[in-house]
Amino acid sequence: MSPNTWVIEMPTQKTRLHPYPRRISPYRTLSVNRNAFSHEARLPPPPPPLPKTLEHPVFEDIRTIMSVLKASGLMPIYEQVSSYKVGPPTKTNEFYSFFVRGVVHALTIFNVYSLFTPSSAQLFYSYRETDNVNQWIELLLCILTYTLTVFVCARNTKNVLRVMNEILQLDEEVRRQFGANLSQNFGFSVKYLVGITACQTYIIVLKIYAVEGVITPTSYVLLAFYAVQNGLTATYIVFASALLRIVYIRFHFINQLLNGYTYVQQQRRKGGNRRTTAAPSLMEHFPEDSLFIYRMHNKLLRIYKGINDCCNLILVSFLGYSFYTVTTNCYNLFVQITAKGMVSSNILQWCFAWLCMHVSLLALLSRSCGLTTREANATSQILARVYAKSKEYQNIIDKFLTKSIKQEVQFTAYGFFAIDNSTLFKIFSAVTTYLVILIQFKQLEDSKVEDHVQEQPQTGI
Repeated sequence: MSPNTWVIEMPTQKTRLHPYPRRISPYRTLSVNRNAFSHEARLPPPPPPLPKTLEHPVFEDIRTIMSVLKASGLMPIYEQVSSYKVGPPTKTNEFYSFFVRGVVHALTIFNVYSLFTPSSAQLFYSYRETDNVNQWIELLLCILTYTLTVFVCARNTKNVLRVMNEILQLDEEVRRQFGANLSQNFGFSVKYLVGITACQTYIIVLKIYAVEGVITPTSYVLLAFYAVQNGLTATYIVFASALLRIVYIRFHFINQLLNGYTYVQQQRRKGGNRRTTAAPSLMEHFPEDSLFIYRMHNKLLRIYKGINDCCNLILVSFLGYSFYTVTTNCYNLFVQITAKGMVSSNILQWCFAWLCMHVSLLALLSRSCGLTTREANATSQILARVYAKSKEYQNIIDKFLTKSIKQEVQFTAYGFFAIDNSTLFKIFSAVTTYLVILIQFKQLEDSKVEDHVQEQPQTGI
């Protein structure tokens, strides 16, 4: 039986006398005075009126990054139906997104063809035998990641709108019940967007200066689209992290509501009520509040899973591409630092720019997933500490705990592995392992070159 169908019996006759359920503020402790237990004092204040603007604050905070995704066809240009509901895109907006995705696929085919022709050879500079192969593979992984992102976004248009509507509906319910606005400033998304643009621009400038001779128009197209692909893929990762942060805030809200019923909080409130003689039970409104909290938690888990389903394939591809890019750039840095000749400042700046962008994106994704997963799993832990005075409350808690034990909350990359705070550490552990292997092959190659140089004079004699 799901939490939405639970039937909760009212524990006492006193509870039925209250026309409105009491709600606990998650941001402050309720103060008690002598008139606090009168019938008028127990009535909650009326909820504030709904906002008159059509744009909801939760999506207003990430408006900039959503505008970029809409313009690039990675996100549907939805219609705002009301303050708490969005509708499907119009025919004109749908045709625009379809046209942009068609142009993207045409350019992808052109760039893949260019990689197999001699016209793209001038984009690769080499100081060892296998460097061109590494750069070629990195370009292919970039193209594959962005192409897969476009396909997945086009397929999940309805799912993205459904997730947005569920978030808006949940916020509407919270506003009606508690009068709370759960929006928060997501300034980090704009900062990441500016950082991604600056890194990609700097990388392309470095690449142009490293090319010898006159750059052909084909190379310019390849470079420009390469920067756009990396930038938009990174932007979508920031968008997914922002959605997870939105879910995290709402999980944190319901956990703070439950925190008011824990044993420690109950003892603190009792300590402040020693002078009162007719204090009612602090748990008498727990059934009404818990029913709403369970429903909200169930909806948040559905939203959490919906976000994971919308971007799991993108995450697998992006994490693979980031792992390869971080590994090759760390290896190039090692080669440059240990080189006997002059160190190339262009290559050093190139490697540092790539590492800054990918490491920051991996850290953002890992932190957002870890915070949301931890808050989702903390609900059952907080509920287990709730102070209950009768068997009726224990039965209510047992139902939720039984459901939570059977339900594992994880944000995964298509089920291959979980993404949390430890993901960044695991990636760098794997990068270190592969660097050791690559360095050993480099030392073996250097020793063979030295042996060949020493044998040449003897052969001449």
